[in-house]
Amino acid sequence: MPPHQPTISKKTSSDAMKSPQCYAIRPNERPSEAVVRAVSSANATELQCDEPLYSYIDPDALDDLFRSHPSRHHDETAVHFDYHGHTVVVTADAVELH
Repeated sequence: MPPHQPTISKKTSSDAMKSPQCYAIRPNERPSEAVVRAVSSANATELQCDEPLYSYIDPDALDDLFRSHPSRHHDETAVHFDYHGHTVVVTADAVELH
């Protein structure tokens, strides 16, 4: 099976018009962990064994993209991918499920 292709984009005004389920990324929580927590919560299931995140996106790359660095600004960065029946949008401070 070919790997899923996430996309990275800038937030748009149409993103704000939708009503996603929004989960804040907790302090010291990696974005990849927040994705699993958000989707598990939304689906009331345990996903770590059912459908691992790495089958859809590289968790280390996702975490590294949003890792704090003085020369990086993440205000407009968003990563979109499909996971366990949801379109997941990861930003610097939240995970949105559409």
